[in-house]
Amino acid sequence: MMSRLPRAWLAELDDQFALITDPDGRAAVLGEMAHAAHRRREVSAEDLTDMLELAEAARYWALMEHEDAYHIGLFMYESAKEWERDEPGRIVVGRTPGMGA
Repeated sequence: MMSRLPRAWLAELDDQFALITDPDGRAAVLGEMAHAAHRRREVSAEDLTDMLELAEAARYWALMEHEDAYHIGLFMYESAKEWERDEPGRIVVGRTPGMGA
């Protein structure tokens, strides 16, 4: 089945880092790509169904991986104010998507 699916879509599905950092967003991208491939008649209705199911399964996998990473301490959600208290002058760039302001 996987050999019938568009390579660009499969590449997005295989991007584990992107999935873990933004499970909902990446699943939405996969869904949009699947529908676009179907509209272009690159995939059948059956393949579209499979692609959407795989996108949702990838989202669930990524949510579990993200939760596991948080629990083992790979992600720490602290505010910049907390960092400034411990390390005055520290420059903080960016934030984890979806986590606080």
